[in-house]
Amino acid sequence: MGPDMLRSHPGRTTWRAAALALLLLGGPAALPALAGPAPGQVVPEPTLRRVLLDWSFDPLVALPLLAVAVLYLRGLRRIRERGQRWPAQRTACFLTGVAAVALALQSPVEAYDTALFSVHVAQHLLLTMAAAPLMVLGAPVTMLLMTVPPRARKRIVRVVHSLPVKIVGHPLIAWALFTLTLYALYFSPLFDLSLRNKLVHDVVHLHFLAVGLLFWWPVVGVDPTRWRIHHLARVLYVFLMVPFHAFLGVAIMSSGHLLAPSLAGFVRTWGPSPLADQQAGGAVMWGAGDIISLLSVIAILAAWASYEEKVAAREDRRIARERAARARTAQAPQAQGTRVQGTLAQPAQAQPAQVRPAQAGRDEETGGHLG
Repeated sequence: MGPDMLRSHPGRTTWRAAALALLLLGGPAALPALAGPAPGQVVPEPTLRRVLLDWSFDPLVALPLLAVAVLYLRGLRRIRERGQRWPAQRTACFLTGVAAVALALQSPVEAYDTALFSVHVAQHLLLTMAAAPLMVLGAPVTMLLMTVPPRARKRIVRVVHSLPVKIVGHPLIAWALFTLTLYALYFSPLFDLSLRNKLVHDVVHLHFLAVGLLFWWPVVGVDPTRWRIHHLARVLYVFLMVPFHAFLGVAIMSSGHLLAPSLAGFVRTWGPSPLADQQAGGAVMWGAGDIISLLSVIAILAAWASYEEKVAAREDRRIARERAARARTAQAPQAQGTRVQGTLAQPAQAQPAQVRPAQAGRDEETGGHLG
């Protein structure tokens, strides 16, 4: 290890402090805890201790989340070392999104998401309506393009503009995946299978996060994409999702039978009945989903207004520069003509002073001769 590596560096110290803070925040994830129960098992009643300390540590979840957060902070350090600017709100949004994923998949939310449908819905909303838009607001693709070598940057751009990404990232495809696959999940045997099979359960979580990222990518519009849509289209894009989400919540809330038979297989003597809990989950999906969607529409409208103000200010500056350039162009010939007239006028004014004495002398000679 060389002396340069041992030398203290402010950016490195800041990164280490941020990584340490992230580890401390995720520290409870390293504590041993009960995994999510399977059908037929006893579900422990949630207590204050379990809610605070019963965090699970799944390496397939915790290590990728930690790696993503560390890589993002390293990219931030490189950008600052180069003297470039990176908005602090982007960093805050991305790390908060990573924390939301950890909360959904490593906290007691994960411990009860199989036995309680209402907890499953809360987890679903955390991944799709909180973690996904926050991570997209962090502009990770833009940061990656700013920190990698030119050759790698060209490869990333080719991937972003490739045909598969173009198809999957199309707003209509992303909207359909985000909205309609929920119906395919909850009204098919797939949901019951996800309660009994851990691999399918994890794939459903990955699906929630992936379709959430695809859905919010064109809405946020920070990272490069082949499908840049207008703010009005973004409003309609989100607003049209509301009735589909609401109808799904109402259908589940008013259903008189369980979506999955396995929901009745968990052994617990506390809390609501499986059907009542399922109906409560439908109400959460309807109410919380619509509230988040409407808040998103308001945020898009505010961003649209801010964008129009910036465009108007930029246009005003452009017009002002053009007017100033035309004024300078118009003043240049006038100034040149004034200089030319001044140059011609100086000999004309000096000539009478030279002529008058000579003329006076001749007058005197003439006058003397006539006299």
